[in-house]
Amino acid sequence: MFATGYETTEFLRKDVAKLVSTFAVASEPLRKTELWKDQCIIWEHARPYLYLRTTPDGRVIVGGEDENFRDPAHRDRLLPKKTRKLVARFAKLFPGRHVDVGYSWAGTFGETKDGLAYIGPHGDWPSCFFALGYGGNGITFSMIAAEVIRNALLGKPDDRAELFSFER
Repeated sequence: MFATGYETTEFLRKDVAKLVSTFAVASEPLRKTELWKDQCIIWEHARPYLYLRTTPDGRVIVGGEDENFRDPAHRDRLLPKKTRKLVARFAKLFPGRHVDVGYSWAGTFGETKDGLAYIGPHGDWPSCFFALGYGGNGITFSMIAAEVIRNALLGKPDDRAELFSFER
């Protein structure tokens, strides 16, 4: 069973995912009056995308500004610049509202061409199964993978197997 995620790009002959660096900031807590109505999640589908959400203690989390992944050191050197950009994009959406950054971070994730995980057997690795939940949906995909792979091992059909296969 392979459930390694990003490391699979090193030993599978077929590129199954593109690695991407992403960035986020969390503000210091704000008063409820400084937040937007109903504190819904905001997702700007531009490129680069932007998302905003709040936390129970009144922080604003702003994320996005993704870049193609090179290596962790390069990604981490970009953090101060990306933090400033994320804060500026928040200010553009909410003129007159300022956030003080409490935390900022960067991470790496993988995305597939169709946004779906790869689940099941791979021709280069007989007698093995893969559970590769890319795209920020790992919890959901891991549950689907557990069910699809369990069904395969038990010889039970599963309509989802084709959807997530390496042959799609």
